[in-house]
Amino acid sequence: MLNRFLVICILSIFCLMSSFVFSTIIFHVPKEIISEDRIFSLKDIFQDLDYDRTISYISGDSITYSKENLSKILYGLLSSYYNNFEVSFESDQIKIIYNDKQTANKNNVDLLALLEKAINEYDSELIIQNIDLKNAPNTAVEAEITRITQSNNKLFFSLYITDEDNKKKYLSLTAEVAKFEKALIYSKDTKRGTILNESMTEEATINSLITTYNPIDIQLLQQGKYELSKDVKAGEILDSRYLKRIPDIKSGDILTIIVEYEGIRITSIARAMTNGNYGEIINVRNTETGQIISGKLIEGPAVLVKIGG
Repeated sequence: MLNRFLVICILSIFCLMSSFVFSTIIFHVPKEIISEDRIFSLKDIFQDLDYDRTISYISGDSITYSKENLSKILYGLLSSYYNNFEVSFESDQIKIIYNDKQTANKNNVDLLALLEKAINEYDSELIIQNIDLKNAPNTAVEAEITRITQSNNKLFFSLYITDEDNKKKYLSLTAEVAKFEKALIYSKDTKRGTILNESMTEEATINSLITTYNPIDIQLLQQGKYELSKDVKAGEILDSRYLKRIPDIKSGDILTIIVEYEGIRITSIARAMTNGNYGEIINVRNTETGQIISGKLIEGPAVLVKIGG
């Protein structure tokens, strides 16, 4: 009976030891692996290994393996050290990312913030709509803006930068900006020859950097002194290039001549020889003597002639 018990104990111990000796080791591979240098090795995946083997060299920011390709490599390397193992994968695609801690801890330049500050200092009224950074490196250790030029709504930057590999180079970047202001537009379609007034207009906000126009004199609009020289559509901006100013007097109009000399004022009647606006010097003909006189057109209408200062 005792012998039978001893045999059972020995068999139990043998089975228990076999389970340890012949158990399968499972290596788990995550979908993303970080390498702190450009050599991708076994320890990047399995940090607890006592040995290491190089798998490949990382030339750029990352490399990607398919599950099948990396599986073949790992089985080939691990079989030198293990007889009974399995490799499990978290994903069908495995990405190895180069992340140099020394570079990551550098005080890199925020190019976007640098350009935003430069634009504000260049013109604080500008509104930033877009900054194109597609030509910029992912990281820059140093950056200096050497030149800013503008064409309409675009700002062009020339920079001198040092990248993460300590390479110095020139870089050109572009930003789109806006400067918004109020302007008058036509509230409806209007025909050439129409005398304008405020009721035919309304206020709108425009980007003055992409809209070219010559502003009008609001006082003249209020006085009805503008005549359209072309047909316009609703929404167009009032542009003085396409408005004809209605003169304050027209050629042939009758007006008063006022001659001032040493406190003495003499008046007579004259006829305008040309169109004219208040404040301009015009020629008139005295209706009694036929004499042509030049003077300043003033409200009345009248022509003021000062003799002796």
